[in-house]
Amino acid sequence: MTTDAPATTASDPASDAAFPRPDGADPTRPVPAWRARLQGIVEHRWFQRSIITLIVLNAILIGVETYPGMHDVGGGILHVFDALILAVFTIEVALRISAYGWRFFTNGWNLFDLLVVAVSYVPSGGALQVLRVLRVLRVLRLLSQVPSLRRVVGALGSAIPGISAIGGLLVIIMYVYVVACTMLFGEIAPALFGDLGTSTVSLFRLLNGDGWGEIVPPLQAELPWAWPFMMGYGLISTFVILNLFIAVTCEALESQKEEETELTIKEQQLMDEVLELKAMVRSIAEERRGSS
Repeated sequence: MTTDAPATTASDPASDAAFPRPDGADPTRPVPAWRARLQGIVEHRWFQRSIITLIVLNAILIGVETYPGMHDVGGGILHVFDALILAVFTIEVALRISAYGWRFFTNGWNLFDLLVVAVSYVPSGGALQVLRVLRVLRVLRLLSQVPSLRRVVGALGSAIPGISAIGGLLVIIMYVYVVACTMLFGEIAPALFGDLGTSTVSLFRLLNGDGWGEIVPPLQAELPWAWPFMMGYGLISTFVILNLFIAVTCEALESQKEEETELTIKEQQLMDEVLELKAMVRSIAEERRGSS
């Protein structure tokens, strides 16, 4: 017997899970008491808020260390704090692995957290000193800890097909204009449109809204119709294509909110208990049926 998941309700911010709950639990198999206690710890809102606070604090410390002379402040106390925070992150991931077992590895966000913590242990001394920059990846853990940021990232992921199609359209339009500008303005302004490479750079500057005063006036001085030609490119590329990117992303975000049916922690716990009770009733009924 199965039950339909309840409709999405307005989630309480206090009960909104910062750590995604792994899928794949077997409702017929009771959870050991020690594992249930660990799940209660890692899912507690104060535990989650403490980890988020440490992530923000770690990001600040990494930024402070970029200032000259800050490495040796207080006898290297910043390095001590950094090591302590990394140790806490390691313990937190270990607790979550212990709490969920193999189910921990069924969630992409959990794997992301594990990767970020593991990368922090990559040696960065001597010739590998440049790898110290990998420490800044810990800041990205905010993406997995804050539910609203996870929704935005999920929306961006679901919008990739639409964004790819619009990007292909933009590449085609830019190529047409690059070839046209090279043929039309190559002799007039060879520094800007002498070949396909320089034309691409010039049009990309216009796409970003930069260099209009440097690129268009020299062309207009020689060809009075150059400005409406370039204005047409600006309207098509910037005001149409780039706004399509925004429209597709906003549509994906709205779809993400409408299709979001993930239960809160308390609701999921209640559903697990109901399924366990149903499994027990089913087993008792089968025993009675067998004895009769």
